[in-house]
Amino acid sequence: MSVIDIELAMKHLRAESEDVEDVQSKLDSAESAAQKFLQRRFYADAAALNAALATVPAARLAARTAYEAAVTTAEAVENWDDRCAALTDAQFVFSEALRNCTAVARGMVINKSIVAACLLTLGHLWANREDAVTGINTSSVTELPHGSRSLLQPDRVSMGV
Repeated sequence: MSVIDIELAMKHLRAESEDVEDVQSKLDSAESAAQKFLQRRFYADAAALNAALATVPAARLAARTAYEAAVTTAEAVENWDDRCAALTDAQFVFSEALRNCTAVARGMVINKSIVAACLLTLGHLWANREDAVTGINTSSVTELPHGSRSLLQPDRVSMGV
């Protein structure tokens, strides 16, 4: 479920009521992309943020417990290549779980810049099915800019991907 109200998104796109499912899907994608870029989660209000923050210690403990079990299982594998692969997989899953916990721990209440960035991304997804636009003659190709990134940059936690 998105943080941004679907009615605002529909109005932003000037979309028809029969498009609500498609708009919701693209809005969810726009919010997900923004959260990944920021490397933090955003929430509708302080109550939702506080509820999410309360889950972080248990999620970290669960991740550590799962990792330790995966390592124990991997170390029992006889084939060296398979054991190394299983250990690498366990480390990757653990790393991703911790990254998610950190994103929640660094959460914030959504602000107008994030809403605007998500709506820009939504508009881009709605209007364009490609990352580039081909002109009348096929030798003219223009990459579309991503203005949403400039709106998200001030709230970004670390550089990442």
